[in-house]
Amino acid sequence: MVELLAPAGQIESGYAAFSYGADAVYLGLTRFSARAEAENFTPEALVGFVRYAHTLKKKVLIAVNTVFFDDEKADLIETLQDVRSAGADGVIVQDLGTARLIKNYFPELRLHASTQLAVHNRDGVEALRDMGFKRVVLARELTLDEIKDICRVPGIEKEVFIHGALCYCYSGLCLFSSIYAGRSANRGKCVYPCRESFHIDGRNKHVFSMKDLAQNENVLLLEQAGVTALKIEGRKKSPLYVAAVTDYYRSILDGEKNKTVLQEKRDKISCIFSRPTTELFLKNRRNFNVIDTDIVGHRGLMLGTIKNCNKRGDNRFVDFKTAAAVGRYDGIQIDLPKEERPFGFSAETLRVNGKNVFEVKAGQTVEIALPENAPFIPVGATVYLSSSNAVKSAFPYTKPRETEPFIGNIEVTVNVDGRFVAAHSAGQTVSVAGQFSAAKSVETAENAVRKAFEKTGGTGLVLKSLEIENPDKLFVPLSVLNELRRGLYERVGIELSQTAAEQKAKEKEDILSRESVSATSSDLKPSYSVKTDDEVFFKTLIESEDLPLDEIVFLLSPKTDLSLFEPKKADKIRFALPVVARSWEMQALKEKIKTLTSKGFRKFETANVWGLNALKNKSVDFSCDWPVYVANLSAARGVLETGASSFVVSPETPEPETLFKAFPEQATGVIYQDPPLFVSESCPYAALESKCQNCGGNRIEELKSRYGTFISVMKNCRHFLLGEHPRLKKQEMLKAGARRLRLEFLYRNEKPEQRTDILRRLIKM
Repeated sequence: MVELLAPAGQIESGYAAFSYGADAVYLGLTRFSARAEAENFTPEALVGFVRYAHTLKKKVLIAVNTVFFDDEKADLIETLQDVRSAGADGVIVQDLGTARLIKNYFPELRLHASTQLAVHNRDGVEALRDMGFKRVVLARELTLDEIKDICRVPGIEKEVFIHGALCYCYSGLCLFSSIYAGRSANRGKCVYPCRESFHIDGRNKHVFSMKDLAQNENVLLLEQAGVTALKIEGRKKSPLYVAAVTDYYRSILDGEKNKTVLQEKRDKISCIFSRPTTELFLKNRRNFNVIDTDIVGHRGLMLGTIKNCNKRGDNRFVDFKTAAAVGRYDGIQIDLPKEERPFGFSAETLRVNGKNVFEVKAGQTVEIALPENAPFIPVGATVYLSSSNAVKSAFPYTKPRETEPFIGNIEVTVNVDGRFVAAHSAGQTVSVAGQFSAAKSVETAENAVRKAFEKTGGTGLVLKSLEIENPDKLFVPLSVLNELRRGLYERVGIELSQTAAEQKAKEKEDILSRESVSATSSDLKPSYSVKTDDEVFFKTLIESEDLPLDEIVFLLSPKTDLSLFEPKKADKIRFALPVVARSWEMQALKEKIKTLTSKGFRKFETANVWGLNALKNKSVDFSCDWPVYVANLSAARGVLETGASSFVVSPETPEPETLFKAFPEQATGVIYQDPPLFVSESCPYAALESKCQNCGGNRIEELKSRYGTFISVMKNCRHFLLGEHPRLKKQEMLKAGARRLRLEFLYRNEKPEQRTDILRRLIKM
C-alpha cells in the first residue's frame, strides 16, 4: 500500500497529520533543513514525537537536506547523533558529504535522497541505489511515463510530490537567491525571487511564479505506477492546512468516489491556502498552463463576482451571489484590476434581504460592508473566501500527553536486611537505614518494592528489570521505598546523562578527527581549462597553438555533431554530460557516449548523479561539475570515492581554501562563469499566452526585475536564466589556492572571436 507522507514544520502539524491519515511525516531540526524558516523541531521534541509516532505504527523522516560547510561539520554530526538517538525512520539528504558521514558513522540511519539532488531519470535512481540510498524523492517535473519506468528500478523506493508549492527551477539547481540575495536555496534560506515581477516583452509579469501542484485523483495513477510514497509539500504551512490536505488525499487513497464529498474537501483547502493549481507535466510534458503570471499569493475559495457596489449611510457595501457559505468575521479577498494581490478584509457585517445575519448560505445573495480603507471595487471583480471560521473548527486533532525526555533503560537491584534497605543501578547505590519487621507474606513484601520502583514518571528512565534480594522476608514501608527510589533515580539520571553526553562528545571528536584532511603543499603552476557548448568556438580552441589550455570541456547535447572531434586530440578533450537529461534525450546521449568511447575518447564530466551510472563500466576518466555540490571536505572525499578524478568546487562555497589546499590536484575553481540562476522545463514565453510561441526552442531575451537585468535563454525548449554579466573570480580563486582554473563560455551567443579575446585577457591578467 502506498505511503501518504505529510509535512510537519512544527509539532502541532505532525499531530494533525497523523490524526487525518498520514502514514508518515517529514520534518526538520533547527539546523540543516531546507525549510530553515519553518518552526522546526528541537532534539528534545523530536525524541518524544518519534516515540509517539511509533506507538501509532507511523514513521518519522528527518530532512537534513542542505549543503553544509566545513565549519559546520561538528554541528552536523551532533544533528545526526540526535536523529539516531530519536530512532527516526529515515534521513532525507542532498549533500553527498552528509550521505558519506551517515554511511560511515551512522549506518543505522536510512538514507533517502532529497529532491534537491534533482534526480530525474532512471540512471540517477540506479546511481543512488548503488551508493546506498534506500529511497529517492524524484524531481517534480517528471511525466507519468517516466515515473512508471523509474519504478521498475529494483532495490530502491520512489517518492513523489503530489501537492503544494512548486519551484520554477529544478530543485537543487537554483542559484538566484544565493547570488542576488545572499540567501541560498540549497541552505534553506530562499527569498523566492521566482515570485517577483519581471519586465518581459514590454510587460511586467510574474513569468516564473508557478501555480501550486495538485495531483488530486492522479495519485491513484501514481499508486498504480508503483510509487512507494506520495508527498505533500508544506513545512511552512499551518497545522490546519496539513490536516485538510492530508484528509483530502487520505480520502482519495481510501477509495472515496463521491465527487461532492471530494469537492467539499478541496473547497476547505482553498479557504486555508490556495493558489491556482496545476498537475504540472504528469500527463503532458508540453503543458504551458503551469505559471500564474498575474497574481501571487493566497486567493481562497471563489465565491462569485461583484454585482453592485453601493453606499448606505456611512458604509459601502458590495453584493454578490455566493457559491459557498460565509460567516461573520470570515476573511474576504477581492481581485482588483492591475493589482497583483487581491484586497482582503474581515466580513464584519453581512446582510441578506436587508437584514443583518451571522451566516449566509450558499446560493444566497449577500451584502458585505467594506472597511473604511477599501479601494474602488469594480462590478465584475472576483470575490474569494480567504479564511473560514467554520473550516478552522472542522479539523480537531489528537495530541498525546507530554512525555518526559528518554534518558535510558535501567536494571535495579534492591537488597533488604534488618538494618537497612539499599538499591543499586548503573554503578550508583543509595541506602536508607531502618528496623524492618517480618512480612506477612513474601508476595506482599515484593509487591511493595515493585510498586515503588515502577514509578519512573518524570525521570526519563525506563525500568527494564528489577531484582529483589530479601532473604529474611522483611517488609519495608512504602514511604521508605519511595525515598530510596527517588534518591537512586536522581543519581542514575545524572550519571546516565553525563555518560551519554561524554560518549556523544567523544564520538563527535572521533568522527571529526577521522574526517580531517591535511593540507597538501603544492608548487603546481596554474593550469587552465575551458568549457563551452559552442562547436565553432570549440574548433577555434582545439586548433589554437598559442592558448595555454590543459583541457577543453565540451557540453554534449542530443544534437551534438560528433564528427567535429578528432580522436588524435582525445587527451585534451573532456565531454560534459548535461545536468538535465530527460527520458527522451537519454538514448541519444548514451549513443554518443558509446560512439565517443569506441573512438578512444576517455574523458567525461557529469553534473548530476545520473552520469555516474551512464559512465559506469566504461573505463573512463570522469570528473564532477559544480551542480554535484562539493562544498565541504566530506563531499569531496565522497565524490572521489565514486571514482571521480576531479571535481569543480561549488560556487556557493564561502571559503574554498580548505578544498584547494586539501585537494590541489583534484579541486577546480571556476574563474569566469555564467552559472544558471534557473534551470527549468517551464517556458516563460509560453506562460504569457498559455501556448507555445513556436520559437523553435531556442531564444535569447533580456529581462529586468528589482534585482537587476537578466538574460533569458531558451535552449532546446529548456530555460536557463543568466545574470546580466558573467562572474569573474580569478583573483579570488588564486588567493584561495586554486591551481586548476576553469573558464566557462556557455548559453550566450557571443561570437567566437569575442570569446577568444576574453579568454586571452583573462589568462594574462
